[in-house]
Amino acid sequence: MPVKCTPEHFNLIAKGAANTMFPIPLKPDVLQKCGFIENTKYYQHPEAHEYILTLPVMGVNVNEIRAYLNSKNESYARAVVNEIVISNNLYHLHQLQNLYNALTGKELEVTL
Repeated sequence: MPVKCTPEHFNLIAKGAANTMFPIPLKPDVLQKCGFIENTKYYQHPEAHEYILTLPVMGVNVNEIRAYLNSKNESYARAVVNEIVISNNLYHLHQLQNLYNALTGKELEVTL
């Protein structure tokens, strides 16, 4: 689906800030700046990595967002409750922020 270009977009391009118009992919450095911890015991392919963010949600369930960097250098995240995936894959920081806010009612702290 095409995105409508607004005057704000043209202003960013004119200022040389076009790179701010694109979504930020969920790469390991971004995940760590969001509070994710690498799971060093991840058992999949040796070149694959798993990152976990435990959610501050009340109750006895284990609520997490797990992110993965696979052997093809593709990255994505998804919500997990008690080891069961409960969301579609997310590929960008703004999607992660929206999911975190929806599940916790709080803003995800990111230090980019």
